[in-house]
Parts: sequence; structure tokens; C-alpha cells
Amino acid sequence: MLHKPSPLALSIAVVLASLAAETAHAVPVSPIISDAQTSSRTLANQDTLTVTRTGSLVTSGKSLDLKGAATGSGVVIDNSGLLQSSTGRVVDTSGSDGTTRFYQIINREGGRIVGYDDAIRMNNPFSAGSLLIDNAGSITSATGQALDLDKLQSAATTTIINRASGVIHSDGNDAIRPGGNASITNYGEISSSDMVTADTKNDGIDFQGAAGGHVENHGLISGGRHGITTDVGATLINYADGVIIGRNGSGFGSDGDGTVINYGRISGAYNGLVPDGDGDGVDIDYTGHIENHGIIEGLGAAGSKDGSPNGSEGIAMGGGTIINYAGAIIRSVDRGILVDDGNGNSGFSSTTLENHGTISGESSSGVTLSGDLDDTVINDGLIHGGNGIALEMGGGNDSLVLLSGSRFEGLVDGGSGRDTVTLDDAAGGSFGNSSNFEWLDVKQGSWALSSVNDFSEGGEVFSGASLSNTGSILGTLQVDQGATYSGSGSVGGLTVAGTLIASPALGAAHVTGNLSLQNGSTLSFGVEPSGAHATVQVDGTASIAGSHLAVQAGSGNWPWQSSVQVISATGGVSGQFADVKSNFAFLTPTLSYGTNSVDLQLTRNDVQFGDLASSSNGRNAGAALQSQNGGALYNALVTSDAGNASAALEQLAGASNASLAAATIAGSQQVGSAMLNAVRQLGSNSLLAATERNDTPMLAATGVPSEARNLNDPNAAGRLWVQGIGSHGKLDEHDKSGDLQQNTGGTLLGADWAVTPDWRLGVLGGYSHTDLDGSGGVSGDIDSWHLGAYALHQSGPLAVRLGAAYSSHDGESKRRVEFDGFSDRPKGDYDADSWQAFAETGYAMGSGRLSAEPYARLDYQRYERDSYDEKGGAAALHVDSQDQDNLSSTLGLRIARLDTLSNGMSFTPRLGLGWHHTFGDIDSETRQSFIAGGDAFSVQGTALDRNSLLLDVGFDLGVSARNTVGIGYSGQMGSNAQNHALIAQWQMAF
Repeated sequence: MLHKPSPLALSIAVVLASLAAETAHAVPVSPIISDAQTSSRTLANQDTLTVTRTGSLVTSGKSLDLKGAATGSGVVIDNSGLLQSSTGRVVDTSGSDGTTRFYQIINREGGRIVGYDDAIRMNNPFSAGSLLIDNAGSITSATGQALDLDKLQSAATTTIINRASGVIHSDGNDAIRPGGNASITNYGEISSSDMVTADTKNDGIDFQGAAGGHVENHGLISGGRHGITTDVGATLINYADGVIIGRNGSGFGSDGDGTVINYGRISGAYNGLVPDGDGDGVDIDYTGHIENHGIIEGLGAAGSKDGSPNGSEGIAMGGGTIINYAGAIIRSVDRGILVDDGNGNSGFSSTTLENHGTISGESSSGVTLSGDLDDTVINDGLIHGGNGIALEMGGGNDSLVLLSGSRFEGLVDGGSGRDTVTLDDAAGGSFGNSSNFEWLDVKQGSWALSSVNDFSEGGEVFSGASLSNTGSILGTLQVDQGATYSGSGSVGGLTVAGTLIASPALGAAHVTGNLSLQNGSTLSFGVEPSGAHATVQVDGTASIAGSHLAVQAGSGNWPWQSSVQVISATGGVSGQFADVKSNFAFLTPTLSYGTNSVDLQLTRNDVQFGDLASSSNGRNAGAALQSQNGGALYNALVTSDAGNASAALEQLAGASNASLAAATIAGSQQVGSAMLNAVRQLGSNSLLAATERNDTPMLAATGVPSEARNLNDPNAAGRLWVQGIGSHGKLDEHDKSGDLQQNTGGTLLGADWAVTPDWRLGVLGGYSHTDLDGSGGVSGDIDSWHLGAYALHQSGPLAVRLGAAYSSHDGESKRRVEFDGFSDRPKGDYDADSWQAFAETGYAMGSGRLSAEPYARLDYQRYERDSYDEKGGAAALHVDSQDQDNLSSTLGLRIARLDTLSNGMSFTPRLGLGWHHTFGDIDSETRQSFIAGGDAFSVQGTALDRNSLLLDVGFDLGVSARNTVGIGYSGQMGSNAQNHALIAQWQMAF
């Protein structure tokens, strides 16, 4: 029996079958293509298609059809081989619009996606979801876009990554149409073929009407027309390794707004293949924000657009902000920067241009700002206009702010409106060749202005700033308290609360209106000995009541009396200067007032040169110089102020020449000390043990143990010794002579021997070099050669020591004289001789290994120096010969201890203290005169110390029976001088 199925059962079966089929379809499909295939595929949901390097999918129509993929990672295409459509698109979408979709297309290095039409197209707008295209291979199209994502205009995000090996290219259209909210990061190449007809629109990236576009470029983006273009706006960051070029259009072009941050190169060009082309580096029709660290350039244009001729600009925009950083370049074969509406009219928003680099228009203006908007230009770079116009600011109330280093090659035109120039950098600078500005502000720094017939309303120089004007300011200039105005240019009116400078070098102001020197202001007026000066010319009235006149006089041969005109005012002079001050110490300024002028008289006063000296040396030099009654040095001093004159006289005195004797003797003292050390070591008090058999009783007399009496060779009859000396001494300042330091180093060689049991004789010779260094630029050096002889008579514990030495000195001295523009460096060469002798008696005391010897000594020193002439300029001196004799005495005590080391060597530490007293005249004086003429005068150097302390510390080490080494310190310290020496000695008995 046959049963007819019920309608309800049939409906249930259909639903179940449908659910079963849908469930089966929802299972992800992950096919792998590793060989050549030709059948199109459909991918949906979470399907993944993998094409290996050996795989290919080549079809005549659509190769891959992408459908809904609303969950998980969505559809994934992972290609390392070949995906190609010979007649259509490789990847396309189908299904309902407005759905959520997730797609990932990964084209690995070596992978190719080749479309006759679009290589990849998203034909259905997403309501949500995302698209990722990650390319390291090549994606190309013959007639369409390589990537056509234009329908993705919703909130869904699009990410395109083109890696270093990646190429995205279209032969017949745009390389990429990214759609809305698209982010493109490029390390490789994005390009389209040449624009060969007016109808082809081959751009590198064309956002069209899609908003939210963002491009970061490290590689090459090259369009046959534009590099990157958008109808509504986009953001571009082009890094240092990035290059963007529109080969017949803009590097970056926006018909709306736009943001460009560039570290690399952005270029717009004309390819010459079509009649029309507008090659701008960056072209933003409305408001833009551009920061340039690299190069933005327009390389050419031709034909016309909308009836207007095309021009090539580095940047063309409708307003906004441009910052061109140091080292960056914005340039074009036509105009560097143009701001307008695209038709030469006013832009759409005001412009702020900040230039720290270079902006250049090679055949037109550097910068043109069109219209009546209020624009601001800040510049410390270069703006160049090949047509002679560097900057055109157009209408509106514009502001030009100049920093140090600002340069314009061409005219700077403020245009209509009330336009202001602000000079605002502490480092200062210069500005000129301007027109149509109404106001000038000098905020800080020292600035030079050369603009002619500009600044119709005048301006202001603020406190701390200065302006030197060699052009012409039409309006009235206010110079604030603490500000300075100078220059030979003209000014419509001048109100000075600060300082007005007039000098022969800078010229003087020409005031075509009225001059007002306000209460407390200063007119600094320069004048030369020849009478050269610059008179302040006033076509109107000059009001000077309560102001100050400061006369700045140049150096030179001034007449006893001279007169110059300070101010000439056609409309009359009102008021008088509160006072007049001068930088002269020896010329007195006075003023006379006429109806239309103020005149200055300079008259030699009765102040003597020596009156301004601060020491007797300076006073003596001043009197001698004044006796010249003229000459270069006289004229330099007569125009000095009191402070400089005082310092100059101390330098001119050359008092350091009088201290040469003391410095030379101090450097030679070590010769006498070396003889004393040598002769002491021969006697019993040395505790070095006997140098020959006859010395043994002497040691026994002082109680030295027998086992220590013959540590040296008992058969030795003589001795050789070498002594290295190094000393540092200082002569303190006396009567402004300046302190003088000496550093001496040298070597002495001596020999001595026994001539009788009681007498020993010795001789020495040596060389030393002394460097002199004093305050005020004094320096010198002395080469010295020494010969001497010494003797010892030993009778038990009583010793008599005698010595005498002669030294020959070859010296050189240098001085520095600098004041008020005068400079000289006198140098002297001189010869000198010195003698020294001593006689000392000592008595050895103590017992055992400890010895104490009180002693008394007489010293005699004589110094003779020949006269000499310094070489130099007007400050050079003739220095008379000088001689000096000194007799001194010393009372002291020496203590020594003899120790025997475990290795058999003798070790003797020693200490000596003494009081040194100098008899007679201790002053050091020399007489000299200026070679240029005038009376002779005397100067005093540092006096010798009447009393001083002597200190000797050291030790001797008997390293063998015949060899001994010693190291010691010797110092002499007084109230005027100090001398410290280090001594190293070696001696050998024979």
C-alpha cells in the first residue's frame, strides 16, 4: 500500500536537509595548491588557500571568489606561487553588501598575483571587519588596478603592507585604490606606468573620495600621473629612505586637506608625453599641514588647467602650516611655495610658514601668499626668488619674524594691509630689500637694516636690542630704555629713551622729522683726532633736555683744542644735555649751544700722566712719557680713560726689568749650595765614614763607632760627584712690579781630593736653564754656565769650609703692553755675570751614630748686567746697566744620623735649619728710558729679604764602598721671596 507523505513531514525533511548542508559548508576548507591548476575557487567563512612555490592557479576569468567570512580570522590566501587571470580579475568578492567580512591575503616573496583586470578587487562594501594585504612578492594588473578597494568606505579597516621585495604595479590604471580608513606601509615599490594620454589617470595611490587614508613610506611610490592623490584628504609620512614621485603630476596631491611629514624626497614632474602636466611636489587644495626634513620639489609643468597655465611649485596649497627644518629643501623650477585657491585668488585659510632650511623658486618667486588672510612667516633660513622676488605676503595683516641667519635673495614684499617685521633673535642679523611693510619691531639682538622707504608707521627697538639703520624708515621709531640705535640711514622721526650712537665708522642718524632725546637717554658721540665725526642731522626740531652726551674719542695725536658739531637741527634745538662725559683722562669736553646746533670742544687739561699712576714706578714712567710731548705712545695714552691710563702706566714702567737680578741670583744659589754639600760630605760631620785612611781619627774624635768608620773604601783618596738641581722660586709683587716666578733646572759636575791630611780641594762646573714667568705677560729665560772651587780644612771636630763660583748668564725678557687699542711686545736680550763666595765654620758634636753641628757662615754675592735695548714698538725701553752687591750671614744647626742597613749599606738622614740675614741695601733698582725719546726714569723691583729661614732635608745612601747617592730638599723662605729646590746627587770615591 502506497502512502502519500504529509506536507508537514516534507517540510521537516527539507529543513533538516538544509541544516545538514549548511553545517557541512561551515567546516573550514584548507586546500593546498602545489601543482598547476586552472579551476576557479570559492572561499568563505574561515577557508584558507595555500599556494606553494610549485603551485599555480591560472584561469581565464575570476580566479578566486571570496564570499562571506564573518568569524575568526576569516578567509586566508597564502600565496608563494602564481595566481593569474588572463582575462579578468584574480581575486574578487561577491555576495551581499554591508556584511561583516575578514580577509587576509598574504603574497610571499616570489609569489605573483597577475590580473588582466584588477589583480585584487573588493566589490562588496563591508559593514564591519578588516582586510589585510601583506605583499612581499608582486601584484600586477594590465588594465585595471593592482588593488581596487574603493568600495570599502565603511568603518572596516584596511591594512596594506608592501615589504622591501614587494612590487604593486599597474600598467593601465592606478596601482592602488585603498578605499576608506586604509593604512598603507610601503618598503618596496608601488607604481603605475606612464601617463601617455590625457584620459589615463595612472596614479601610484589614489584614495579618490575615501577618507581616513594613512601612508607610511620607506620605499618608492611612483605614479604615471600623481604619486599619491586624494579627493578629500589623507596623511603621509615619508621617511628618509622614501621616494615619492608623480611623473606627470604631484608627488602628493589632495583636492581637500592633507598632512605631509617628509624626511625623504617628494617630487612632482612633467613627463613631456602629454600636452598638460602640473608637477608640484605637494599640492593640497585646502588646508594642509606640512613638516619637511628632506626635499620637496616641483620639477616641471606644461599646458593649462581650467584655462589657467600650469605652474610647477614645490608646495601649492590653500593655507595651513608649513615647517621647513634646518637642512631641508623646498624648491621648484617655477615657484617655491604658492598659497592660493588654485586660481590666483585668496587661499582658504591663513598660512604659517616656518623656514629653517632653503626655499627656492628658480624662475619665479620663492614664496607667494595670495589674498587678504593674515599670514605669518618665521625665517632663519634662505628664501630665494629667481625672478627677483623672494617673498610675497599678499593682503591681510601679515607678520614676518626674522631670526639669526635669515636670508632673502630677492625682494620681500609685505603687500597690502598692516604688515609687521619682527627682528627677534639674541644672536642678531641683518635685513633689507623690503617694501610695503608698515611696522618694525626689534625685540632682541643686534640687527642691521638696509630697507629703503619702508615701515611707513615706524617701529620700536625694545630694551636690550640694537638697530643699525643704513636705509630709510619712513615712520617714527621709538628706542626704548636699554635699547640702541645707530647708522647713517634716515628715519621719519626718532624718540630715544635708550642710546643713540653717532660715530665716524657708523655714521649718524638723519631724522627727517623731529628728534626727541628723552630724559635719561644718551647720545654716544664718536670723534677722531683728525676731527672726523658724524653730526646728527635733524630736519625738524631736536629736543635734548635731560639727556646725556658720552664722547667716545679715538686714539691718535690729538690737538690741544678741537671743535666739532654734534647736532644740527633745521627746526631748532631745545634744552641742554644734563652732562657730558668722555673716555679721556687728559682732555676735557665742553659744549656750546646755538639756535640750531650743539657743538663740542675738546681741550687738553692739566692732569699729568703720572697723576693717574698707582705706584711710584708708574709715576716715574708717566713723567718720562709726558716729556716726549707727542708720538704714538703719547697719543695712545692721552686718549685713554683714567682706569686704562693707570693700568697702561704700570705696564709701560717695565718694573720687571729691575727684578731680573734677584731672579738670576735665586736661580744660581744652587751652585753655592752644591759646593757646601760637597765640602760637608768630606768632613767628619758627613757620617758617610772615611774617604781615606787619614779621616779615621777625625771620626773617632766625634765618637763614631769603629765598625762604622771605614764603610767606604779606605784606599780612596778622591771623589767625583754629579748633582742634578731643580728649583722653583717666586718674587712677590713690589710697587706694582708684578710677581715673578723662576723655574731652574741644571746639572753640576765636581771632583775633589786630599792634598794634605788636613786640607781637601775641589772644583765644579755646570749648566742651568731658568724660565721666568710673571704677571701681566712678563716672561723670559736665562742660560747660565758655572765654574767654582771649594776647600775644606778639618782639625778634629772643627771644620772650616771655603768656596767661590763664577756664573755667566745669557738672558732674554719679554713684556706685554696692551691698552685702548695700543699693543706692543717688547723683547730684550742681555748678558750678565755673577759671583758668589762663602766661608763657613762648623763644630761637630754629638756621639755615636748621631751628629749635631752648629755652624756660622758669611756669604757674598755680586751681580753685574750690561745695558741693553728692547726690540719692539713705541713701548720699547733702553735699560741701563745694573750691578748689585750683597753680604749676608747664616747661623744654623745640622743634624745627621749614621745607620747601617742589613745589606751593609750606610744610610744617613739629615736635617738642617738656619737663619739667614742680609746686610746693607736690599732694594733692586734699575734705570731706563723709552727708546722713542723722553727723560730717563727709575723703577724698583722686588727687594731682597732682610731675614729668611733656611731648611735642608735629605738623606745619603752608601750603595757600595765607592758609590753614594743622595736626595735632598733645600728651601729659603722670606717675606718677599721664596725658593724651593730638589737635589739629586751621585758621588764616586777613587
